[in-house]
Amino acid sequence: MRRQRGFVLPLTLWILAAVAVAAGALAERMMAALELARLSQQRVDKLIDMGGTRAEILFRLAVTPLSPFGLGTAPGQAVALDDRPYRGEGGDVLRLQDNRGLLNLNFAGEESLHRLLGALNVPYEQRSRLVDTLNDYVDEDDLKRLNGAEAREYAAAGLPRPRNEKLVTPYEARNILGWSELPQLWQSGGLPEFVATSRTAGLNPNTASWQVLMTLPGMTEESAKAMIALRAQAPIQTLEQAALLMGRPVSSLLTDLFTFPSNSVRVTQGAPGQAWALRYNVSLTPSGERSPWRIDYVYKIESPYPDVPIEPLPRLPEKSTLPAASAAPLLPF
Repeated sequence: MRRQRGFVLPLTLWILAAVAVAAGALAERMMAALELARLSQQRVDKLIDMGGTRAEILFRLAVTPLSPFGLGTAPGQAVALDDRPYRGEGGDVLRLQDNRGLLNLNFAGEESLHRLLGALNVPYEQRSRLVDTLNDYVDEDDLKRLNGAEAREYAAAGLPRPRNEKLVTPYEARNILGWSELPQLWQSGGLPEFVATSRTAGLNPNTASWQVLMTLPGMTEESAKAMIALRAQAPIQTLEQAALLMGRPVSSLLTDLFTFPSNSVRVTQGAPGQAWALRYNVSLTPSGERSPWRIDYVYKIESPYPDVPIEPLPRLPEKSTLPAASAAPLLPF
């Protein structure tokens, strides 16, 4: 009897301990499952917010006139197209960038490309090769430039041959021989932030960053940043104003310098706490058969604002559309 009592007590304690451990493990799994469900719901909520903001922006792009102020015709009521952040319809963050505020890789001149690569800290001795390989990639012939590359050079490097067509997205430039070897071009804040591949050309000093403004002849980092500070007070509306700010005669300005946005806009959407953001390019097609806009490409990028607080960001201005009975103005696209 004494031996049995001595055996039952430890056994009972062991059973209770095992039950407690099992209950603790079950509770931990339940907490983990609840946390995963909460995070999943947050992700769904963010995607819903981004979907609502995307619909709002597509609608505004289709019905709102453009002006030197941006998307809209009045100061303070227009949506800026210089990549500044706005609070979307919910808890997401939105940025719109006029493609004329970017350097178009498909049409840029050699000197402009040299200057942008210099602003991105590419050594001078490597820039000519990058410019030549880019031009060989997008032209339609198989003639190799001095520092360029055609099918034979790509085959020797074990890379797919060049498409000999215009780039579709900025990230396609990574397929060009030599471009992927420079990490400074592809890190956060690298080349894709400052270039476009749309069908529009020209440069808009009202929407370009200082890095892109530096691609203009005679511009320095200081003068480019000074122009941005001045345009914050009022947009540049004439080439004469641009020439005055640049300290140059009007006759010396490029013929493809515009003070009006293009009909193509890059949109970046994300949310704080989300590791990725969605980037897509919208081109206006008012005479299109299917819709008044076309999405040229969509891809994910590393979130540029994973920890940006939402509250201080300005909301999108109130809608500003043309009256239904009035004709849309002719825009200098």
